[in-house]
Amino acid sequence: MGVCGQHTPAATSRLRVAVFDFDKRTRFPDALGQYIEDRLVALDTNLSVVHYSAEGSETNAVKILSDLDRGGYALIIVRTSDALIIAQHTILETPTLYTNVNNPKILGFQTLGPPGGNISGVSYYIPIENHLAVYKIIQPSLEKLGFLFDRHNQSRKAEVPEARTACADLGLAFDSEFIADSGQLPEAVKRLITRGADAIVVASSGLLYENIRLFLDITDGAGIPVFSFYKAGVSEGAVVALSSDYFQMADRLLIPMAQRVLRDNVWPGDMPAAFLKQKKLFINTCQARNLGLEIPIQRLIETHDIELETICH
Repeated sequence: MGVCGQHTPAATSRLRVAVFDFDKRTRFPDALGQYIEDRLVALDTNLSVVHYSAEGSETNAVKILSDLDRGGYALIIVRTSDALIIAQHTILETPTLYTNVNNPKILGFQTLGPPGGNISGVSYYIPIENHLAVYKIIQPSLEKLGFLFDRHNQSRKAEVPEARTACADLGLAFDSEFIADSGQLPEAVKRLITRGADAIVVASSGLLYENIRLFLDITDGAGIPVFSFYKAGVSEGAVVALSSDYFQMADRLLIPMAQRVLRDNVWPGDMPAAFLKQKKLFINTCQARNLGLEIPIQRLIETHDIELETICH
C-alpha cells in the first residue's frame, strides 16, 4: 500500500504539503517528485513535504487521498491523470494542484479557465494531431500507425478517440493494442507489424515508455521506428517524442501556483489550468540513424515552433 516516502524535516511544521503519485515508480520519490520537493522547500525552509504513492492501485489511491484530505495539509499535489480523476471525488476541502495530467476537459473539468472549487493545476496536454504531424515530417512514407495503450491507464480514455480522429484527419490508418502488463508488449508489437503498421506509437504510460527495449529488437528488425508521447521513451529507444518538459512545467507553472496557494492564500479554483506554451522535441539521433531516418530539424523548428533536445542511446 502507498506509504510515506522521504520527507523534508522542518523545525516547525508550520505548513505541510503532500505530493501524491498514482504510479508505481522504480525509485520513490522519483527525480521529478524530488525536484518538486526541492523547489517547494526553496519557498520556505520550514515547509514539510511528504510523498505518498498508490503504487498503481485505485483502491490505495482512494484510501490515501481521503486520508490526506482530512490530514490538515496546506496543499496536496497530485500527479498523473489517474490521480486527478480520483482526487475529484476524494479531496473535497484541501487546496489541491494537479500536474502531469492529460487534457483536464476530458478528465472531468468543464472549463480550462478558473474551475471553481479546490482543484486546479498544470497539464502536459499537446493535441495528438500535433504529435502525428511531426511523425509524418520525419517519416514521409508513413501510412499506418500502430498504437500501444495501457489498458489500466485513465489517459487512454482521452487518447484513444483523439488518436483515431487525428489519424483520420491526417489521412493515416489507425490500429491499436491494449496492454495490461509489460510481458505482453513483444507479441502486441508483432501483431501490429503483421497487420501493416509502419511505425509504433507509445502512449502516455510508464508501463509502455519505460519498457520500449522489450520490443525494440522487433521494430528494428522490421525497420520501423517507435515514437513516444513522453520524452522518457526517447532514452529507451523511441526516435522522437514531442513533449512538455515536466521539470519546466514544475518551474514555470506548478511552483508559482503553489506559491500563490501557500503564501497568498489564493484558492486553486480561482486559477485557470496552465500549459507550457513552447513544446520540446526530444530526438534520439542514434536510433534515427540506425533506421535511416533523416531528421529535418530546420523544417520542424519553422513549422512547429519547438525547442530541440538530442540524445544518442
